[in-house]
Amino acid sequence: MKADIDPALARQLDAAHAHDLVEAVLLLRQDDPQSEAAASLMRQASDEDANAELNYLPRIGALVVRAQSQVIRMLISQPGVELASANQRAEGLYL
Repeated sequence: MKADIDPALARQLDAAHAHDLVEAVLLLRQDDPQSEAAASLMRQASDEDANAELNYLPRIGALVVRAQSQVIRMLISQPGVELASANQRAEGLYL
């Protein structure tokens, strides 16, 4: 099943070069063992980008990632990811 991708994140990925850093929040599927899915995703991200910054939030089943755009693309294509959202908005926008 394909992840639901936030339009802001999709725009950031479209604008980024392969090695540009992008920040995203990935919500993991509830039907998968989340700690195993998170560990697998973190391992994959680290293998692709040794400088990737990852923070797993087990109580909400989320993985916060700052990594090269190619790594974010790879992560959101994984079956354990249900939703992917931008963790950083365009400059100058305040909610």
